[in-house]
Order: sequence, then C-alpha cells, then structure tokens
Amino acid sequence: MPVDSFHKSKKTNIPARLAGSRLVWDYVLGPGYNRHVTKIGREFYSPFIDAVVDKSEIPLKARILDVGSGPGLLALVLAEKHPDAEVIGVDYSPKQVRAANRMLSRGGVDNCSFRVGDAVHLPFEDGSFDVVVSTWSISCWPDMQKGLEEIRRVLVEGGKAFVVDADSSSTQEEIRLFTKGYAEAGTNKRLTEWFTRRFVFGPAVAITNKQAEALAKAAGFSAVWVEKRPGLPFFQMKLHK
Repeated sequence: MPVDSFHKSKKTNIPARLAGSRLVWDYVLGPGYNRHVTKIGREFYSPFIDAVVDKSEIPLKARILDVGSGPGLLALVLAEKHPDAEVIGVDYSPKQVRAANRMLSRGGVDNCSFRVGDAVHLPFEDGSFDVVVSTWSISCWPDMQKGLEEIRRVLVEGGKAFVVDADSSSTQEEIRLFTKGYAEAGTNKRLTEWFTRRFVFGPAVAITNKQAEALAKAAGFSAVWVEKRPGLPFFQMKLHK
C-alpha cells in the first residue's frame, strides 16, 4: 500500500483508532501489557535489547530516548546496561508513566526518568539525543511518518534509532505462538488473544516491514535497514540520521 494511502486508512479505520486511544491503553491494553512485561521481566528484555540495539553504536555518556516506553522496563534495563548514559522514557499515557515511575522507584536506577510525551510532537529540542529506541509503539501513532520525522529531528547528526513493532505480514503460526504467550498474562485469555490478533497484528493497525521501510525513507533518514525477525511476528529497523 502506498505511504499516503496507508496514512489515510490509518487515520480513519476504527481498529487503528482504538489501538491508538489513550483510554484504551489506560484501561484495556495497558494493564494486560504491564502484567505481561512484569512476568517476562529482565530475563527477556536483557537479551532482547542485545539483539535489537547494537551496544557498539551507543557512545559513552549517551543520551537515549525510549519513545512509547509503557511501564518502563526496557528503558530501565537500558539504563542498567549503560550506567554512564542518561535514559529518558516518554509515553502519551499518564497512567503508563505513573507505572514506569513506580517501577523506577523500586529499582535503584539513578540515570533514568519518565515523562508524558506525544510521539508525533516530542517535547525535546532538535538534536537532543544520541540514540532513540521504540518498541511496539509505532503502530499506535496517528501519523507514523510524522513520528519517525520527530525521532530524526531529536537525534544528533549521525545519531541512530532502533525501532521494533508488529509485522502484519507475519504468518498465522507466528502470530499464534506469540499471542498465546501474551494472552497468558491477561485476566481473560480469550478476549486478550482476540484483541491482540485484531488490534496489534491486524492489517488495519500493524504494518509490514516493507511499509515500515518506506515510511522511514520518507521521513528522511540517510540509511534505513529493516529486517523481519525469523520465526517471530515483528520487524526491526536501524535508522541513521
């Protein structure tokens, strides 16, 4: 689907608008997602970060931004792995930011902070960060290209972004296996599984790795690398400003 056509359908279809709704994330998706993140914990996120973010590309004393930080575990693990860095997480849901700050208060990490922020209007000056990460967030943005343009704007020259999200071109088996694990963290497994399939991986909400590549190029990054993760229903991008 052309980028312009995808933007139009993204803004007008009901599943996409629900998936990006602050109220839905505060009271439907957020609680289940937070339970899931807490359950899988650092044992998952530590190797996940190593697989997605190349440590050699994070400079000493880097400023790192996590866009769509949710309950904050990924940002906290990044801060632990890079104690000389400053890590800031932003999320447009105040309830998620409060959850992240609660987790931060229990962790003894002093180089990480969280605040409310909109991905398509990031509350930072141009060139504020060396590295930007965003995981399972881009498909919730009302204008994905604008959000990627914002990431590019807040990066320093030569800065890098690492983005991961659901890939709607994934096979049903890949989605089934992932959704099964996710649904186990929910209070209503059947409802959680249906909602995840429809509102996380559904083509009305998620995008393909090819669409993600086109959006990143349109956002003006100088180098764009996109890969569909083998056997898993998501893609990852590495973007250079």
